[in-house]
Amino acid sequence: MKKKLNILLVMAAVAGLSLSSCVEKFAVGDAFLEKAPGVDVNIDTVFTNAEYTRNFLWSAYGQLYCTYTSGNMMNGAPIDVLSDSYHCYVSWGGPIQSYYPGSLTENAQDTDDGNFQGKFSYSTKFGGLNSDSGGRVSIYETVRKCWQIIENIDRVPDMTDQEKSRLRGEAYTIMASRYFDAFRNFGGLCLARKAYEVGENFTSGRATAKQTVEFIDTLCQKAIAEPGFIWNIPNEDVGQWSGRLTRASARALRAKLWMFAASPLFNNKEPYMQYDPLKTTEYTNIEHVWFGGEDASLWQKCLQCCDEFFQDNAANGDYYKLIQPATKDEAGYRKAFRRAYRYRNDENNHEKIFDVHPTQLMSSSVTDGNVNNGWGWGWAGFALDCLRQGGAVPTNELMECFGMQDGRVFPYSDIYGAGKNPEGYDMFADRDPRLYETVLVPRQSLPAGFDYAGYSYADTWYGGAMYYNASKFGDANSDDAHSGYRKFKWMLDYDAAKMDDEYIGVSYIRLAEMYLIRAEARAETGNFQGALDDLDVVRSRVGLGRIEKMNPGLNLTSNKENLIDAILNERNCEIGAECGDRLYDMVRRKRQDLFTKPLHEIRIYRLDENGNRLTEGDQSWDPSTPWPKFEYEKPQIQIGARRWWDPGYWTNKWYLDPVSRVEVQKNYGLTQNPGW
Repeated sequence: MKKKLNILLVMAAVAGLSLSSCVEKFAVGDAFLEKAPGVDVNIDTVFTNAEYTRNFLWSAYGQLYCTYTSGNMMNGAPIDVLSDSYHCYVSWGGPIQSYYPGSLTENAQDTDDGNFQGKFSYSTKFGGLNSDSGGRVSIYETVRKCWQIIENIDRVPDMTDQEKSRLRGEAYTIMASRYFDAFRNFGGLCLARKAYEVGENFTSGRATAKQTVEFIDTLCQKAIAEPGFIWNIPNEDVGQWSGRLTRASARALRAKLWMFAASPLFNNKEPYMQYDPLKTTEYTNIEHVWFGGEDASLWQKCLQCCDEFFQDNAANGDYYKLIQPATKDEAGYRKAFRRAYRYRNDENNHEKIFDVHPTQLMSSSVTDGNVNNGWGWGWAGFALDCLRQGGAVPTNELMECFGMQDGRVFPYSDIYGAGKNPEGYDMFADRDPRLYETVLVPRQSLPAGFDYAGYSYADTWYGGAMYYNASKFGDANSDDAHSGYRKFKWMLDYDAAKMDDEYIGVSYIRLAEMYLIRAEARAETGNFQGALDDLDVVRSRVGLGRIEKMNPGLNLTSNKENLIDAILNERNCEIGAECGDRLYDMVRRKRQDLFTKPLHEIRIYRLDENGNRLTEGDQSWDPSTPWPKFEYEKPQIQIGARRWWDPGYWTNKWYLDPVSRVEVQKNYGLTQNPGW
């Protein structure tokens, strides 16, 4: 008996095409901030008018994944808090309620009250920006929109063939990205190869993991082949259209797709986990989550996609470039890095290849004329109402990822504990400048223009003026520094007014990552020197010495395992907290060792002239006095301690999320992932 795929593939056309209800403000550029016409239209109306057609595509853009503003995923906590870099301390967060205690279930995605605990949704619920489903958008809603554009755009009478081709390319790329989002969380997917009509049966069931990758790759290739799909936004248009996808976006997405596919999670001699025989069904197939074997040529495929990107970029005048520092000092390095990760492309900034533009609107608790409909959708609201309360606090493990300014890796692993730092070294001095742009740490002198809430230094140790104590510094409701560190990347100094005015662009892929993807593919295919050269391109932007020369003991020119670790570490330093890549790197590389290793906070103690810790009273620093000496402790995190850390608890089921139980029970061929 044929079963209906009861997801958005078969939603009524009118419900899916009402521009007045589903098109929200889409800030592809500062000059394009108007809503679509406030009229209800049907499928025929959309494609009889070029402006309606464009606005329908803009509504699909509004559903691109952004880890900071994707509705109530994990009830507001960004995905990074499942990695080893950040930890969620808020009691209402999905991590501390479901993931950390190991209580995530198959129905975690099926809540209707906004208290959504999963990190990604396979739900069929219609999720618009103002819906009751907590802002969750099924990938299939976006997929259906994109197929409708592709299948109907030739009907538009007042649009040139070149623009039609361009919009088709954008639709293919949006659709490919949404499938890739789901693939990283679930493995093989149900693949919609057209826009399904009302009542039409879906009978294909769940595709294998390999079929899913090949399908996503085909979508990217179709986008690339569109003659009107431009390589980049021209400088004269970038102010209005920064954020629109291009052929470069599709090429970069292909490389990122094959990097994930070639990694050991699916591309392995054995599946990451077997099914329980008692939980199999007529549809169960281990190749939904496994390629059926290991194929080393997939890394060559990834490398080929990287090479094609760089070749195409060269043929287009090397439009995409790393932003370089104006001055060879900390301020110059940090400004270049900040422009690269934070701000949208403009005529002088061409690093972002694929980015999303979250709305800037404030929390409903902020009264400044730019109030939105709740904390979940505005970037500033998310930052202040979630991150400020402790939704994503840096761990000591993240701090140690950043090495020294000269290019050495972090050398102070044995410095923690009473009497372990007899010289009183400041382990935060002379570090990779990206550390200072990522985490607030004690600093004797902040560069001009990099003050923190008016401070020209940072005395964040116990008892200092900026010690992490809400009664002394910050919002009384703040728990954003429970670990002893404060998140700086994206947040800067928590200036709410500034957040509301700045138009940021959250990278899905930027050029720095393309070098790091190619580095990994080169390492996997035996070109260690080429991999190190790519690492150096990224590291030299912030003034770091060549990693193989500054760390000869790692034998990076010959030791593949150490080289891969160095690349993963560099990815965390460069693109961490942008698109959840640290978590997905741990997943695709099957890094059980990182998932099960307990994480730590930091406690920093100022020493007196006799070398004793100062633990009483006000220890604020007077800039007219010498910079103090320190001792450090790194206690294990207790609030929200993760069950993964318990000996014997871990199972590989945690690499992928459970599929919605409601969806599985519809019996159209969707299967549950192993272990759930």
